[in-house]
Amino acid sequence: MKMKRSLEEAVCILLILAKEEGDNSVKSYRISERLGVSDSYLKKILRKLVLGGVVTSSSSKGGGFRLAKPIDNIFMIDVYYAIEGKNSCVQLRNLAEHIFSSSNESKKVADNISGLFNESEQSFLNKLADYPLVKLMQ
Repeated sequence: MKMKRSLEEAVCILLILAKEEGDNSVKSYRISERLGVSDSYLKKILRKLVLGGVVTSSSSKGGGFRLAKPIDNIFMIDVYYAIEGKNSCVQLRNLAEHIFSSSNESKKVADNISGLFNESEQSFLNKLADYPLVKLMQ
């Protein structure tokens, strides 16, 4: 399983916003300077976080970005889905049918592979769903 590099950056963005005192919004250029990434790249990540309901944005003069809810109500699964999407990462090509002459054998192998990968993915997602972001700061 390969995750996008922007997943770690998204987590760090949320931690920066969580450390901001009160209801202060943070400008994207301040976040990009702090993380050492380009502002345009950072805005792409922020957009995904806004669409994922994790961050809110305001374009007014005093606007910027802030958490959509308290940090203890944001879980790693929220960040993962915002960045990676909700599609399964398991994408099999059913290559077992090229190995076995019997369709029963190839189906059994394909089903076992698929079951294992899907079960592993679900375990991973369950772990993320049980992990509040605030725990990273403890």
